[in-house]
Amino acid sequence: MTNTLAVASGFDQVLYRIGQPAPGRSIPVVASLPHSGTFVPPSIANEFTPLHQTWLRNTDWHLPQVYDFLPELGVTTITATHSRYVVDLNRDPEGLLFGSFKEAVIFDSMFDGTPIYQQLPDSNDLPQRLASYYSPYHQALSNIIGGLLNSHERVLLFDLHAFFGPIEDDICIGDLRGISCRQRTTSLATNAFERQGLRIVCNDPFSGGYLIKRHFGPLTEALQIELRYTTYMDCSRIDEPIRPQIDPTRLQSLKPKLRDAFNEIIGFWCGR
Repeated sequence: MTNTLAVASGFDQVLYRIGQPAPGRSIPVVASLPHSGTFVPPSIANEFTPLHQTWLRNTDWHLPQVYDFLPELGVTTITATHSRYVVDLNRDPEGLLFGSFKEAVIFDSMFDGTPIYQQLPDSNDLPQRLASYYSPYHQALSNIIGGLLNSHERVLLFDLHAFFGPIEDDICIGDLRGISCRQRTTSLATNAFERQGLRIVCNDPFSGGYLIKRHFGPLTEALQIELRYTTYMDCSRIDEPIRPQIDPTRLQSLKPKLRDAFNEIIGFWCGR
């Protein structure tokens, strides 16, 4: 696998990483990991409360390691490096800009109302975050999809996330309730994961977010895949202000199942 690092103009911190398949192995399948980044620029982190300077709750922890096999299958990956506490790439920029964790592009508080900032950011800085951290990721993803469509008739996009609750299933597949892809594609994914012994639910409670809504189209099918924390992490202290760690035994058990499931999905979808 070859990693291509992309940097936004004027910044010395990589905004996203693109995982390229080996030459000759590329297929028309893309995987996006928008919520796995943990970097917060110091100028923003200094405005956070001490709690949020050390604890980025509801991050999609460790997914780049969980899915590091995808480029070997021919999938092009794009992974955000910056935290969703900087800007949430899965929210509509035309919606609420600054507000609660549940709705806004930039969060001012958590689900329970706990404030994230000890010093609120200047309102003039908020639109700049969209230009600096939000738009480059979506433009890069659009470029990847467009590039693949130049040489393929259609593209399949996976938007990869992780969750702890409120359900206990292993994976939740979202297709915007039948909008972002054909039913046969959703069924293909569901059956492939179930054949690996994973417990699957579709569109409940996660039906898909802004990212797949923005990037699906007549030639691009899109699925949001939510993976439960407990399938690969030690969650015994998940509610404590520390970053959860991978459980090596769980990950060792999970990864071959995921690899086989994705290989099956890709094989059938690409007509192999």
